[in-house]
Parts: sequence; C-alpha cells; structure tokens
Amino acid sequence: MDARQLSYFLAVVEHGGFTRAADALHLAQPSLSQAIRALERELGARLFQRAGRGVVLTSAGEALVTPARRVGLELVAAREAVASVVGLVAGRVDLVVQAAAADAAGELTARFRQRHPAVTVRLTEPRRPPFLTRDLREGDAQLGLSYLPVTETQGLVVDPLREVEMVAVLPPGSVAPQTMRVEDLADLPLVVGAPGTAWRMLTDGLFAEADVAPRIAVESVYREAVGPLITEGGLAAVMHAGLAPEGSVVRALHPRVRRTLALLRRPGVLPPAAEAFLQLARLPPAQGSEAVARAAPPRGRAQPPSK
Repeated sequence: MDARQLSYFLAVVEHGGFTRAADALHLAQPSLSQAIRALERELGARLFQRAGRGVVLTSAGEALVTPARRVGLELVAAREAVASVVGLVAGRVDLVVQAAAADAAGELTARFRQRHPAVTVRLTEPRRPPFLTRDLREGDAQLGLSYLPVTETQGLVVDPLREVEMVAVLPPGSVAPQTMRVEDLADLPLVVGAPGTAWRMLTDGLFAEADVAPRIAVESVYREAVGPLITEGGLAAVMHAGLAPEGSVVRALHPRVRRTLALLRRPGVLPPAAEAFLQLARLPPAQGSEAVARAAPPRGRAQPPSK
C-alpha cells in the first residue's frame, strides 16, 4: 500500500465513481481501476460496490476512509517539515469553515497569503453533522474556523481569536427602535441556522435565556440563502453585523450579544504552514497586518499613484 493508491481511493470516495475521479486526477480510468484492484488485493477485501452509475463503499472501504485521510495529512506535514528548514516556501493549509465564519476565513486567508504567497490554502465547508468537529477528527482538515459554541469539541483544542457583536437584522422598511431586546424578536418570523450549527446554537440560547419561544420560519445551512430571505422574504435574523444584506435594517441588541471566533484543531504539533496560519490568526487584525508588512519581501521601486 502506498500514498498514491490511498489518494486514488479517496478520489473515488469524494467523487462517487471511477469516471469522475479519473477526470479529477487527470488519469485514464483503466489505470485508476487497476490501482484500486491492486489495493483491494493487498488488503484482501473489496472497497467499493456498484450502485447505479456510481459506486458506494463497502464496510471495509468505510473502515479505510479515516486512516487514508490521516495519512494524506501526515504526508503534507512531512513535506512541510522539510520545506520549513529553508523557510515557509511551500505547504498547504486545510481549513474547514462554518458558513457564518466565511467572511472571517476570507480575511484571515488574505492576510496569510500576503505573508506566505507560496503556501496553498484550501477552504472547505463541513461535510455533515456534527459539523466541523467530525471533519477535524477524521483528518479532512488541519484547522476549523467557527463562532462558538460548537458541538462535540471533546478531544479538540479550541483557540479563541476575537469577539464580534451580534445584531438584529430586519427586512427593508422595518420600523424599529435603535436598540432591541431578544423578546422584541419573538413575534417576528426568523431565519436561523440548521440544528447543530454554531449560529443555531447561539439563536436558541438567546431565546432560552429570555424565556421566549422564537417563530422559526426557515432553517438554513446555506449562507447565500439568508440575504434574500431577509430582503425579499420578510424574515428577521440575529447575526454578525458584517453579514447583514444590503438594504436591511440593522439594530443593536440590548443587552449586547457577542460571539467568539475560534480556531479548532486536533491535539499535537501542527504542520509548519498550519502553525503559521494559527499564529497569524491569533494576532488582532491591525497587528496581523503590521506583521505582514514587516515580513513582505522588498519590491522594486514603487511608481507614484496616478492623479
């Protein structure tokens, strides 16, 4: 068994079939099939079985998925350990991101890429409940970015980064006082996160503390759907002010509600690129930008801006 065979196996898993996996790998399908058969012979078990036009995992295949993903991350770590000897000039950061933290992921990644332009950053969304923590445990990612609270964090390291303020976001044209209580939102139809997401846990917690029941109209795991549901669907939400759609009515909450942005990871030493991402993320945004500026390589003579 070698790393190439395991990467081929994971490609078939992720693409749900040999044809799509071969296309993604830029490989002839017969070559991919032959590699998987060789792996099955070595393991003494079938890994896939046909299901319509695709394939599904056998019980033996399911047992191999998590170890195979961990091997992939260990190989990345090994390559980066060598690269770190001469500076962080290579490597990859695998970051799984909760939908509500997508804007923060973009900001952190931009800062990181300015400092380490040779490092690839892969941003993914959680594959399935319990959202993010399973992806970290099973080796899909090195780091996870989410607002707290997060479900099932046992055995994971949680690094709080900073706090952001949550606000009430109302449909365009709404008439509302400048500050609102959670109780004021109880009679409004709401869009909330799907059960198990950090956004949903926050919303449920706020209404439970206020001892009122929310009117949940829509549950969504799709961040892109929230804006139209507020601006065109007449729904309200409790969310990060930076995510409020254009044209919506934004009101402060009283008492103020804050959420903590955090990076999560498995215990142990991170690969150099992921460790560098974590250290830069721990800096406040202004300090992080200063660190980027100090680390930036010298450039050619700048041209004066055009007038």
